[in-house]
Amino acid sequence: MTWKKLDQIRRENPITDQEEYDKSYAEASLAFELARLVYGLRTDAGLTQTELAKRMGTTQSSVARWESGGSLPTIDLLDRLGQAVGVRLELVASQHDPTGSKDSPSGAVAFGAR
Repeated sequence: MTWKKLDQIRRENPITDQEEYDKSYAEASLAFELARLVYGLRTDAGLTQTELAKRMGTTQSSVARWESGGSLPTIDLLDRLGQAVGVRLELVASQHDPTGSKDSPSGAVAFGAR
């Protein structure tokens, strides 16, 4: 898709519900980041989608959906992903702080390879 076509689509379909748009954008961003994570871990480990799926006890099509952003892996699946590629994954929660201050309360949970 060219930028010209994208601009035309935006003009023809203006945002009418900013809150819904922001929610959908956040969900798409999460899917994209997780897709990059799964793809990166798999390729760094030198595995095909089929090989990773077998190690995780799931299907190749599931791995493909995660890597395309078509679906989101659960925490259990992320745990199995970490174990399958031999890495420790950490889920970090923090208050959104636009200043980037390190003083924001946060917590972390680690899973995957021990």
